[in-house]
Amino acid sequence: MNSKEHQALLGTAAILATGLSVYYIISSSKNRIAYGESSNVKAYRDIPTPGSKLPYVGHLFSLGELPGRTLAKWNKELGPVIQIKMGHQNWVILGDPKIAHEIFATNGIATSDRAAHTYFDYYSHGGKGIVCSNADKRWKKARTAALNVLAPQRVDEFVDLIMMEADNLVNQLLTETKRHGQIDPGTTLNASAMNVILSTCFGKRVTSVDDPLFKEIMHFVHLSMKYGAVEGDLSQYMPIFAYLDVIAGKKRVFGDFISTVRDPLFSRLIKEAAESEKDCLIKSFLALKEEFNLDDKDLIVIMSDLLGAGSDTTAVSLSWMFVILSHYPQIQKDLHAEIDAFMNAHDGRLPTFEERDQVPLLTSVQKESFRFRPTSPFGIPHLSKEDFVVRDYFIPKGTVLVPNMEAMHMNSEVYDDPEVFKPERFLDNNKTMSSAANGGIDKRDHYNFGWGRRICPGIHLAEVEMFHVSTRIFANCMIEPPLDKNGKEMPIDIDAATNAGLVLVPTSYQIRFTPRSDSPLRTL
Repeated sequence: MNSKEHQALLGTAAILATGLSVYYIISSSKNRIAYGESSNVKAYRDIPTPGSKLPYVGHLFSLGELPGRTLAKWNKELGPVIQIKMGHQNWVILGDPKIAHEIFATNGIATSDRAAHTYFDYYSHGGKGIVCSNADKRWKKARTAALNVLAPQRVDEFVDLIMMEADNLVNQLLTETKRHGQIDPGTTLNASAMNVILSTCFGKRVTSVDDPLFKEIMHFVHLSMKYGAVEGDLSQYMPIFAYLDVIAGKKRVFGDFISTVRDPLFSRLIKEAAESEKDCLIKSFLALKEEFNLDDKDLIVIMSDLLGAGSDTTAVSLSWMFVILSHYPQIQKDLHAEIDAFMNAHDGRLPTFEERDQVPLLTSVQKESFRFRPTSPFGIPHLSKEDFVVRDYFIPKGTVLVPNMEAMHMNSEVYDDPEVFKPERFLDNNKTMSSAANGGIDKRDHYNFGWGRRICPGIHLAEVEMFHVSTRIFANCMIEPPLDKNGKEMPIDIDAATNAGLVLVPTSYQIRFTPRSDSPLRTL
């Protein structure tokens, strides 16, 4: 929410707090019973609650600009399982991946639905697609279709396109740095990641950041990420304030955005791709349409799921990796040596994804970058659709279940020296991120791709893309911090982050991509 909304709602909450005290006392009593204070559930462990909550609104205005970091701080202070009140909703925040695995995988049938969210209702056309809908029969069919289409063997048919986009990205970063001295790579990364999704899914690409199609898609992606922020759907948390949505016209804004921006865009992309002679993934979805009982709106929602999740998150992940590695020149030099050794042994060519075990430091740097700076603070929270118990914690039906990515990835019981960037922690784990994510919890390297039945179906595509970009970056250049007016390096603030809704992005920065004179490629 913006500052004006925050101030207005906080003022309204303060005015109404006295009048709502009776409601709050009754609501709190019900919650105490649910969380173990009644005589019927005395055996259950208490779930700690941070003390900074207000009557009725609870912790809604206590999360700050970066809610993930606030909740990580509370997890560190109070334990791996805490609860907060978001208006009338109960949220359980999880900072321990093993407990999260028990909740989302072992108890997945009870914990795979989505919490009510006004924007998601409009976005999903009432429950279609694979990201925002509840885990019902319709969702299972859509997800099964997506898993078929995004299977490694199908994605690998597009590896030449993925490598071409990686080459184009590196060329552009080097060219822009040569022209300007130092650059903000954000928009360039967005265009490159978008082209991977466009070319594989729709058989087309944008020509530059000035391409009208790029601007049209980024308008959709950025607003969708903003509207989908888990902490921003106020009317779901405080139904008594739902009239503010009517006054502000928020529901009308959401409805108009879907009907006049998202749906026409994806209807056009699907139609043009279907009529094209180029192979692309949407044709696979169209071929499965009858088998999985998918209609036109199903396809629109699924393809917008893939484009939003596959382009914005990949660009953010690469952006964080650049910021991190600008602080570690020796790690970059070790990467150069590893990739150079491979090229010298293979007639100057770069490794393929199938040869990743021959560049273990590279794959370890990718995994550690994901761990060290997660792309999303929470992913998309789950909802318990029935009561269940885990580790003697009683979780009642209707609880919003939030995997706190920062708390998990900085958990000292899971990672040695978690606040230190240490790629070597993964050198003995050369599994793909896809196989690790779908395996046992003890073998997982990080948790960015989700949990259980909700695990991201596009992991392989994302990992292949990241691999080919990384090999080309380190084969060709050094990532260096910007220079001040006196030519002195200015380290990028590695902690500076901006809340972009569903994703956490590095605060805008300048950086340099300096060509390597010693590269075996010697072509750029």
